[in-house]
Amino acid sequence: INDHYIPQDSSDREASYLHWWPKKNTTEWVEYHFDEKKKVTESSVYWFDDGPWGGCRTPVSWKILYKSGSDWYPAQTTESYKVLKNQLNKVTFTPVETTAIRLEVVMPEQFSAGIYEWIIN
Repeated sequence: INDHYIPQDSSDREASYLHWWPKKNTTEWVEYHFDEKKKVTESSVYWFDDGPWGGCRTPVSWKILYKSGSDWYPAQTTESYKVLKNQLNKVTFTPVETTAIRLEVVMPEQFSAGIYEWIIN
């Protein structure tokens, strides 16, 4: 999810991706950890969706959390989180200095979800 490759579309079979199959109707996450504090202001996600045949669809929702001490806090976004196929879904937020960022994803009730690329800046 950090190979800097943007797929042709959300069902690109040639691109690498991460998925949570067979988990459905759950909240899952992935994290980036940094060696030292890093200033982060935005995040973009390109969703994996192998419909109509496969078991992964775009998620119900997602959010970014940042670590402060041993606790996680939601990033204060300046726009809504989008969940669109075939494109990067970008969100900006109030800058945070942190040693870790988490992408939390809510799975659809009847499907799982996956990610091609997750970018933070």
